[in-house]
Amino acid sequence: MKVESWMIKDLITIGRDAGIRDALMIMKKHSVRHLPVVENTLFIGLVTLGDLKQAILASMLETLKVSDVMIQNPYTISCDTTLEKAALIIYEKNIGCLPVVEDGKILGIITVNDILKAFIDIMGVLKAGARIDVILKSVHGSFDEVVSIIEQEGSYIISAGMTINGDDNAHHFRISGGNASAIAEELTNLGYRGVKVIE
Repeated sequence: MKVESWMIKDLITIGRDAGIRDALMIMKKHSVRHLPVVENTLFIGLVTLGDLKQAILASMLETLKVSDVMIQNPYTISCDTTLEKAALIIYEKNIGCLPVVEDGKILGIITVNDILKAFIDIMGVLKAGARIDVILKSVHGSFDEVVSIIEQEGSYIISAGMTINGDDNAHHFRISGGNASAIAEELTNLGYRGVKVIE
């Protein structure tokens, strides 16, 4: 999935010569923590609420400009960047957002909250249902067997994931409908380990 589907496209931007007070007022008014800095329609930097808070002294509020505190060469991505890659960059670089830039122009911005919302949506966390955790057998076809049992019980798989933990890779199935307890009981009877139902 590409960041283009999840990024903020209706951007609030600021110019490099704007005052710090202006930047703070814009952030407060629009409830944002990141402002792309644009000059002649080109993206030239990024200013964050954290940057502003670190730079501010009451006596300097009137003299500092956005250009004095902005990040001049922030990490950026393109519209074609995958959500996973964007999440990895944000995690590895310990940053709060990534501007989405093409040909020097900013098209959007994706924040930690946008990525979190995307993963919650993709995993179906907010949908009604249950999650079944199970450690698959070390034989070919055990994944298909678990899926078949879930479907036979009248459940629909919303999402599936896996937690990697050595040889005991737990698979997580978020389901809708059916009887999660009956599925768990059948899986246990068939010798599957680590079977848990989380409602």
